[in-house]
Amino acid sequence: MNEYIYPLNSGIEFAEFKRLSLFKQMNVPAKLVTRMFNPQLHRFIADLPINDESIINMFDFFQDAVNLTPKKALIADAKINPEYEVSPDSTVSKSYKGDRLVNRIIFMAGTYGQLDTVEYFDRYQNLTKAEVWDWRGFKSCTKYYDINKHLIHEEYFNTQGSPVLEFGYSNVDSNPENITFIQLTSRDGYKRYFENIDELFTYFLQQLDQSSNEPNTFIADRPLSTYAPVLALSNETRKFIYLPMLQTDSKYSLVDGALDEIYTQAFKPENLAKLTGIIVATEQQKLDIERRVKGQVAVYALPAATIEDQLPKIEGVRKNQIIFAGRLGNGKGITRLVDVFKIIHNHETGLVLKICGYGNVKDDAKKAVEKAGLKDVVKFEGYLKPTELISEYFSSKLFVTTTEQDVEPLAMTEAAACGLPLCAFDVAYGPAEIINDGKNGILVSDGHNQELADRIVKLIRNPTLLQNMSDDARKGVTRFMNSNVSQMWKEQIVNR
Repeated sequence: MNEYIYPLNSGIEFAEFKRLSLFKQMNVPAKLVTRMFNPQLHRFIADLPINDESIINMFDFFQDAVNLTPKKALIADAKINPEYEVSPDSTVSKSYKGDRLVNRIIFMAGTYGQLDTVEYFDRYQNLTKAEVWDWRGFKSCTKYYDINKHLIHEEYFNTQGSPVLEFGYSNVDSNPENITFIQLTSRDGYKRYFENIDELFTYFLQQLDQSSNEPNTFIADRPLSTYAPVLALSNETRKFIYLPMLQTDSKYSLVDGALDEIYTQAFKPENLAKLTGIIVATEQQKLDIERRVKGQVAVYALPAATIEDQLPKIEGVRKNQIIFAGRLGNGKGITRLVDVFKIIHNHETGLVLKICGYGNVKDDAKKAVEKAGLKDVVKFEGYLKPTELISEYFSSKLFVTTTEQDVEPLAMTEAAACGLPLCAFDVAYGPAEIINDGKNGILVSDGHNQELADRIVKLIRNPTLLQNMSDDARKGVTRFMNSNVSQMWKEQIVNR
């Protein structure tokens, strides 16, 4: 269970993609379930390691648009009044009644005339409504606005054009907290009302659960949006929650520290009793959670970071560069990485640091790079597709992360599979379960920037040791291969 899928995804989504691959390998039917409205969802999927058959979205479900054969909606489908004069454009066409703008016809970026949104304006040039078209070629939603351009009402349609969902909003904005009502019209014409999106999502999951004649297993991955709806399912349904982040608000009080607020509701005794189990990515986190829940619920450690059974063939030439890949977010230590690299650069001036990823601290990291005078040797590559990232791994000598916390860095296993020794601080939880210090990488105490930098410099200057660590990195990562992790899933979850 997740909230959304976008072109740029986090570790939670990529862990789900890997999990779906495992289930497919095990011949276990599985789907990734999302709840947010996204008319271009199935466009994004084409660039991800999943397909339409492996995902089901709440709006698709109610709109009878699951496994829909796509077509292209063009300007003719918008049914613009033929008496209006159309000013054509490849991005936004406009229709006029005399000299008055009536419509803006917006096309999807990167397409030739495929409808995205058709906007309607009144005689005073106020936006009154906008028709939103699905990537697969049907009018999916109409949004209505008041005179101040505030969204006040939405209608969602099935593929035949009949309204199936309505959302009402207070005239402030379209924030989910300002929903005044949701109306769902079923196929038999029966109307159901919900107060918020959480209630609708809970009902959706119940419908999914009831649509199968076999017992279902639900795994909730996003704490704030999926835990409560999954907990509300029937007692006969197997229900797991996955912990994507540290369970406490302090990385030094992992067993008895105050729970992070995203977990407090699920960890209440009455809710733990509803669960089949809690899933985490590492053995150490499993031990800490078991000490916290004291036998109230089973806890399972199942690696989120998995790789193909066939390791990638080493290709290309290792450049004089080291690499980090991951989300550039709080807790990832990106500016600390710049500090460590500055020490390294004092000894290895020709070495380049590649930072691959996106996130809210990118600007801060760039400022730190400029302040340190490293602009010429620190390169921000942004978000890379998997094939592009593998190419960067093959071009690098080391993978370095200075994350302050991470339940299991997925990029580390992928980098190791490409023969990169791994360098990190010993923080909760993932690095210590992947790095064997001195064998397949470098692991130092948290915050010891100088030690990490000094050891990286020595490693870079010792080609024999670097090659030995590269070989050990590929050997050590075999325990994360799909065949090994799928066996763990069979034994602990699927066949129980």
